[in-house]
Amino acid sequence: RGLHNGNNAFSWNSRRMFSSNEKHLPAISDPKIETAFKDLMAASWNELPGSLVEEAKKAVSMATDDKAGQEALENVFRAAEACEEFSGVLVTLRMALDDLCGLTGENVGPLPGYLEEAVKSAYSRYMTYLESFGPEEHYLRKKVESELGTKMIHLKMRCSGIGSEWGKVCFY
Repeated sequence: RGLHNGNNAFSWNSRRMFSSNEKHLPAISDPKIETAFKDLMAASWNELPGSLVEEAKKAVSMATDDKAGQEALENVFRAAEACEEFSGVLVTLRMALDDLCGLTGENVGPLPGYLEEAVKSAYSRYMTYLESFGPEEHYLRKKVESELGTKMIHLKMRCSGIGSEWGKVCFY
């Protein structure tokens, strides 16, 4: 499963504050793994900074007795990379819709079939990905929803007659 948003109110620091109920996070005993884990969870996954990628790769591959912590970090890292890639897809789709309709909606009309299929496919991939998280990964699902949910809603806002299943799309 797989950080800097210039439009984010905290872009001066290129990080968001990470606040979560610690009891829902996996137990990590190695301080380097824990730091990399928390840094990834606190960061925006729109464009992962190279320094954070290096920190995570180093922590995932280092020798440690904390195998469970390493696995948790690896899962978060894969999710961050996947979100970074899928964010690009969603932004490209939104831009295609804007180009088609005009920024003020002056050219509104039926979507071409290929674009309608692309939007449906994006929704399907998003929901399938969210459903892939187990109950012990609730914190990770919420992070993915927070990273991708807004972009999904931006697509939804540009399409009329969209199915009621899109009501399940949210962000935190």
